[in-house]
Amino acid sequence: MPRPRHASPVPKPPGRYHHGDLRRALLDTALRVVEAQGVDALSLRDLARKLGVSHAAPDHHFPDRLSLLVALAIEGFDRLAVAMEAAASAVPPGPGRLAAVGEAYLRFALDHPSHTQIMYGREVGGMTVRPPELRVAADRSGRILEEAIEDIAGLPRRAPGTPRHPFVELHRLTAWALAHGAARLWIDGPMRASLERHGGGRAQFEARAGAAIALMTQAVARAASERRSGER
Repeated sequence: MPRPRHASPVPKPPGRYHHGDLRRALLDTALRVVEAQGVDALSLRDLARKLGVSHAAPDHHFPDRLSLLVALAIEGFDRLAVAMEAAASAVPPGPGRLAAVGEAYLRFALDHPSHTQIMYGREVGGMTVRPPELRVAADRSGRILEEAIEDIAGLPRRAPGTPRHPFVELHRLTAWALAHGAARLWIDGPMRASLERHGGGRAQFEARAGAAIALMTQAVARAASERRSGER
């Protein structure tokens, strides 16, 4: 009597999840969805469908959509901090370091638009109570920017849990708004479309944004000098 033949497994379509790290597959697929369609298009059920797993499978890693967004935001903040730390360590304290940190922020945002949209989007950025791991990750990159400004102003390092010096508070906002705003002009399209209409591209945009950041750091240095003169 012939032995029954075992049916060969039906291969999943290319790009579907096969085995291994489902958590990582969910994160990577979520980033692609955000880049192509925006954060609002993201759903755990749709990710499960794209990966060819049951709609309940993502629950083992992310109980809800917000937990997925938080995980991606933490990953983004960690990568941002590494980039900013590397930029800061390569330049002596002063306006040049602040410029290097601002440019590192800009490059990160341009290289990782999906992370950036999630990190500062309304769902994660608007959380009134942040999970501790998210708060630590976000504060790490923020402190690098603060320390660059403290160095320019000749201020001591802020102790954990204490308020920022008013000088740092003001110029931290200025530097952050400039770098982040410039990045969003590229990510969202207006600046990119404008340059492309005239034969330009990202390199030209980064040069212009870098020049704006340099002007900002010079203004911070002048304000710090005026502050010190006023205290004498």
